Amino acid sequence: MAKRKITNMLALAVLSMLNERPMHPYEISALMKQRGIADVIKLNNGSLYSTVDSLLNKKWIESVETQREGKHPERTIYVPTELGRAEFQEWLRTIIDTPIEEYPQFTSGLSFIAHIAPQEAILLLLKRVKLIKNEVTTRRAMIQGVIKEGVGRIFLVEQDYKLTLFEAELNWLNQFIDDIQEGRLTVQQEGQQAWKVSGDFNEQVEGKKENG
Repeated sequence: MAKRKITNMLALAVLSMLNERPMHPYEISALMKQRGIADVIKLNNGSLYSTVDSLLNKKWIESVETQREGKHPERTIYVPTELGRAEFQEWLRTIIDTPIEEYPQFTSGLSFIAHIAPQEAILLLLKRVKLIKNEVTTRRAMIQGVIKEGVGRIFLVEQDYKLTLFEAELNWLNQFIDDIQEGRLTVQQEGQQAWKVSGDFNEQVEGKKENG
C-alpha cells in the first residue's frame, strides 16, 4: 500500500494536542504558541477552526462537552476517536521515517541567481547572513530559556532541528559568498565581474571531496 500524502500539518498538531487531553480550539492554539509549535506549523484561528471541522467530518475527533465561562462564547471540548488515534500514529510514523522532496523558496531563488549581477548577489547574500545570524541567536536563547523553565528537551527537538538547519545554511552561505568573491564562480568581462556560464563543476565537486 502506498503511504499517505502528508499535507495538513495543522491537523497533525491538533490531533497531537488532543491525544494529550481533551481541549477546545482556543486552548489548542494557546498551547501551540506556548510550546513554539506555531513557529514550525502555520497557525491562525480561521485555519484552526477549518481543520477542526475537517477532522470532525473525517470522524477523527468528536465533541464531548460545551463550556461557557462568564461572558465568553461557548467553547466545545474535543477528543480524538479511536480512528483518529490510529490515523495520528500512522501519519506521524510516515512523517518521521519517510523523507519527501520539499520546495523552499530560497532554493528556487538560487536556481535563478545568475540573473543577478555577482556583486549585487553578494550584497543580498550578506543581508541574508545577517538575518539568519540574528535568528540563530534568538532561537538559541529561546531554547536555553525554556529548558531553564523545566521543559524537557524532547518537547524542543523541532526547535533544535531548525537551529541546526540555520547554522548549516550559514556555513553554506559563507562558503558561497567566498566562492563568488574569490572568482571561483565568476569571470571578468569588460572590466566587470560576471558569472561563469560553463566550466568546471565536476572539478569543483571532486575538489570538495578531496578537501573533505
